[in-house]
Amino acid sequence: MTPILSATRITKSFLHAGKMTTVLSGLDFEIAEREFVCIIGSSGCGKSTLLELFAGISKPDSGEIIYQGKDITGESGLLGYMPQEDLLFPWLSTLQNVLLPVRIRGGNLSHAKAKALELLPTFGLDQHSGHLPYQLSGGLKQRAAFLRTYMTGSNLLLLDEPFANLDALTRLQLQDWLLEIKDRLKLTIVMVTHDISEALKLSDRIMVMGGSPGKFIKTHVPKSPHSLDTDSMEEIRLELMSWL
Repeated sequence: MTPILSATRITKSFLHAGKMTTVLSGLDFEIAEREFVCIIGSSGCGKSTLLELFAGISKPDSGEIIYQGKDITGESGLLGYMPQEDLLFPWLSTLQNVLLPVRIRGGNLSHAKAKALELLPTFGLDQHSGHLPYQLSGGLKQRAAFLRTYMTGSNLLLLDEPFANLDALTRLQLQDWLLEIKDRLKLTIVMVTHDISEALKLSDRIMVMGGSPGKFIKTHVPKSPHSLDTDSMEEIRLELMSWL
């Protein structure tokens, strides 16, 4: 199957403490349409950097990123990118925050507003369209951030630990909800997480990063994605932890 997104021989360095430090070197990656891939790994191995490269926030030193057959290396605004923090503007309502990607790219606002209003119930926000961020719970803020990310117009979402700041119950609820909207909206998702149990629950494929510079050192494909029993999840979790 032809991947919808691929990266080939990606290398990225940053200036740190007066010298160049290589974060990623010769890294390859690909994901098929409607696949859910979780990337796990120890802090500092380059997981978030990789998402930023996909999103065009920064550009690799070498290598190329291909999306739907087109070289998008260094181009921003083509994929839906959601950082760990919701980053909602406190003076804008939920609906206004959701429409920001359309405003920024100069899109058809009336058409986008109609689409957003149609999607609000799917995202559990139909009763909160006029609320300011301080009036929303943590879970509702993340739902609003998800919808804003989806309004970029891409069905491929890059999620950087989207549930990390939520309480345990809300986190579990949003994991189930994310699987539902992935299927309903036919999404392709690349998600960074530190939570191995979360990765096992959500993903079709888990890719483990490690080393310095970071690289993929293991790939795990659950035999029955999203439906593992507790004992199986614990066995796989311990196996994956041994690689971190």
